[in-house]
Amino acid sequence: MQLRDFHKYNAAILIVFLFIHLATHVSGIFGIATYNAVQNFFRTVYRNPAVEPVLIASISLQLLVGAALLLRSLRRGPPDSRRAKLQVVSGGFFFVFMAQHLFSLGMARLYFHLDTNFYWPASVLSGPPFIYYFIPYYFFGVWSVLAHVGIGVRYWIEESGHERAARRVEKAFILGGALVSAFILPVIAGVWFDIDLPQEWIDYLRFYVPDFVPWG
Repeated sequence: MQLRDFHKYNAAILIVFLFIHLATHVSGIFGIATYNAVQNFFRTVYRNPAVEPVLIASISLQLLVGAALLLRSLRRGPPDSRRAKLQVVSGGFFFVFMAQHLFSLGMARLYFHLDTNFYWPASVLSGPPFIYYFIPYYFFGVWSVLAHVGIGVRYWIEESGHERAARRVEKAFILGGALVSAFILPVIAGVWFDIDLPQEWIDYLRFYVPDFVPWG
């Protein structure tokens, strides 16, 4: 199987996990308890010892293959269309976003032995200096993932001869990504309800910035 084919078929599987993950974040509008309950429900599947290693391997391979395809594309020259430019930019940001996400997940779970529930993303949006990096990180990270998926889905639909539908789906993913990003950020930042950050998460942030004090 060629790299591009693997990237496409593996993405089709990971899209399911992506929407499960986004559904968990969106559910946070109903409160921390709801977020954690939804997350725990889905964890029964993707945290299963038989599933999680395969999922992490699948995500890691997707990033590596995506990076290889990105470099191959850039070696051929700069992108020659708006869609190609967006595919390169969103793919590059997606790689950076997910690589850091996986590293941070490993640190939180394996080094600090923390439960990466609602308080994990909320912790880095609980005050400066973390917010200066993580507000754009989360916004453009979520948007880039959905935009990149939308471009890929457009290619799939175009292959079946439905060009107009393909364009509409791509636009829906790009605009939807921006809306979802804008919706999720206030939820995990505590705009709609107060977040009493547990001490273990304050200690986690103080590992990186010793004098950190959360807002409120």
